[in-house]
Amino acid sequence: MKCLNKLLLIFMSILYLCSSALAAFDIDTSVDDAIRKKYNPKKIEEDLLPPLPNNLKNDVPLKSNENFSKPVFSAPPLKEVKQTKFSQGQHITLKRGTKITVRLTSGISDKLSVGSKIYFKLSKPIRTRYFSLPENTRFIGVITDSHSPQLSGNGGLIVIKIENITINGKTQEINAKITKANYKKIFFNNIKGKRTYLKNVAKSTEPGRKFYGKMWSKTKKLANDSVTLIFSPFTLITGVAVLGVNVIGSPVFALFSEGGSISIPANSPFEIKLLEDTTIYN
Repeated sequence: MKCLNKLLLIFMSILYLCSSALAAFDIDTSVDDAIRKKYNPKKIEEDLLPPLPNNLKNDVPLKSNENFSKPVFSAPPLKEVKQTKFSQGQHITLKRGTKITVRLTSGISDKLSVGSKIYFKLSKPIRTRYFSLPENTRFIGVITDSHSPQLSGNGGLIVIKIENITINGKTQEINAKITKANYKKIFFNNIKGKRTYLKNVAKSTEPGRKFYGKMWSKTKKLANDSVTLIFSPFTLITGVAVLGVNVIGSPVFALFSEGGSISIPANSPFEIKLLEDTTIYN
């Protein structure tokens, strides 16, 4: 019982102390009242802030169907990709079998000797994304074999091997051959003059045909006269005999005739073909 009285006494003491503290805690608003009496807060707000524009006084709130709850991401603009320009130090690899059309810079013939240089130029630029061969690119060839027209109807011959390419003043080695010369296909890299043996065989019979024509004319004249009629068979037989010998011997006679010559003017188109993979540097 004594303990209960002590607890009650302690509780009453604490309650008394708290009530006195709350009574002492009082907010002093006298300063705010003094400021409000001396200054008008609404007036200060109107003097310090600028007036609203007229077009916003009756402005209607904007309406939108856009969902602003989802985040919006904007990707950066794409940069323009420019083609790489031709510059020093670049290179291009041309595969074996690549064919390039070029133009002859000066005329050639089968009278040129072995070892003579032949020059070609690119007919039009060759462009790729990273490399280009300009129009003034030169291809240099050398004559490895040649001869003028020969007996037995054999035509002239020119064999050209493409050994070098000059691009922007820099010469490099390549390995190529000629596949077309002045629009004509070339086989085994041999530019050949016309072989005229068969043509010469027919041509070699012309003397016998002409002689036979003369003898036939004389035979007709002799046959028209009763006095010379007896001699007409002899002229006819002579003409036939000579013509026969000429025809039989024409294959032999044709062996002593020459074939066609080669003469190709400047600016004629040629086609060259690479014989191996070639890397060309600028």
